[in-house]
Amino acid sequence: MGFADLFTRAVQYTATDTTTGASQTFVVDSLSPDWSHGAYSGAMSLPGAWRASLLISDLLGSLPWQVLRDRAGVQERLPTPPLLLQPSPPDTAVTTFSSVVLDLVWRGNAIGLIASRGRDGYPTSVALVPAESVQVRRAGRGEIGFTEGEVIYQIGQDLYPADEVIHVKGPSRPGALRGMSVLEAHLSKSLRLADQLDEQARSVDTAAVPSGVLKSTDPAFDESDARAVAAGWKANQRTRGLQIINSSMEYTPVAWNPTEAQLLEARKYSLHQIALIFGLSPSWLGVSSGDSMTYSNLESEATNLVRFSLIGHISRLEQAFSTALPRGTWAKLNLDGLLRSDTMTRYQAHEIGIRAGFLLPSEARGLEDLPPVDGIDEKALQSAEDDEDPTPEDAAQWAAELGEDRSAADVNALERYWKHGEGLAKWAGKAHPWTALYRQLVKHVGPTRAKRIASQWFHDVFGIWPGERKGTNPVGKG
Repeated sequence: MGFADLFTRAVQYTATDTTTGASQTFVVDSLSPDWSHGAYSGAMSLPGAWRASLLISDLLGSLPWQVLRDRAGVQERLPTPPLLLQPSPPDTAVTTFSSVVLDLVWRGNAIGLIASRGRDGYPTSVALVPAESVQVRRAGRGEIGFTEGEVIYQIGQDLYPADEVIHVKGPSRPGALRGMSVLEAHLSKSLRLADQLDEQARSVDTAAVPSGVLKSTDPAFDESDARAVAAGWKANQRTRGLQIINSSMEYTPVAWNPTEAQLLEARKYSLHQIALIFGLSPSWLGVSSGDSMTYSNLESEATNLVRFSLIGHISRLEQAFSTALPRGTWAKLNLDGLLRSDTMTRYQAHEIGIRAGFLLPSEARGLEDLPPVDGIDEKALQSAEDDEDPTPEDAAQWAAELGEDRSAADVNALERYWKHGEGLAKWAGKAHPWTALYRQLVKHVGPTRAKRIASQWFHDVFGIWPGERKGTNPVGKG
């Protein structure tokens, strides 16, 4: 047995019933040949499965992408490349990515052949291929054009190396080349049961379940008469028409409704099973948990949807597409819109961030998808500098605490810059120099140490404490 034989996965297997001895061959991507041959083996004809799969695929397919890189410990956002803006022209990005997720959810794999590359050699577009049309295996010994054990993809008669394919692989066993799918794991059981329950519900109307018993006391009433009366009775049942009987017949109603037959409860159970299969809370499929849905727990449900249901799909998509980007960069789905809270909460968070100094007004406008406003950051900074300076007593106390703070030794480089370097001009000439210096330092050392350091350096530069300047800007010594 060669190396490749150990890793080549069989695309079909045979199962034998130990009781009857009957055997049946199953194909990995179509485990139930007797189902309809529609999309995903007809399973999307189930309303719950349709809702679950579209909820996931459309939600993830509509999220915007961004590309990041790490420079000196700081994440820098780069322009989004064509591969993520419109990966499969002329289709839009949402069309392409939602179909990728749909195949990933149902088939456990999503495959895209690299269709074009830019001047730098990196992919700019892909051609999506249905996962059931692709076979993945390892190259055998002596296979022309490939090294033994190399992962190759076969589509029809054509073979492609792994670097010509973007493969988003779902949950899989260690060493497996293909991900496991919903169809593979659940088609012959839970999804089949759901389909059978739907069929039973449909048969309530088409089969005209008797709603009573009709008896005849006429001795001449024979079997052919009974068949004719029964046929007419059923026809009237379907059309909800009026049934006419004579004095020799007696009708006894029989109570029947879907609830008493447990059909509704069975279908509710089926929806619950489908929700579990797709990793969703049953409430997303209309199965009530008994709790009233308020705004707060709806928002919590949305957060939990990302954390506990979608995070696996998100991570697989991000890492698969990151392999097609230049080294040192990675693709990331922007979840801000999905996790966006209510308007009041967002505005309060922006206010806190701007007041604390780690968020600029222009950045807050960007988070709200608002157009830029010239000079808005400078105006906010000027407004912040109009704050009152600390009292001389407070400033002196903070400076004294700095002398006791042994951890302040790492601020030497900052001191040279802000007291003697070009940083001095960024605060010493301001209307409120202490406040301006504090807001610069708080980004680096936090609010407590920033107050202490700003007070001491203000005193070092001007020779007085902040509150002693009496409204005039002192002349610095540094």
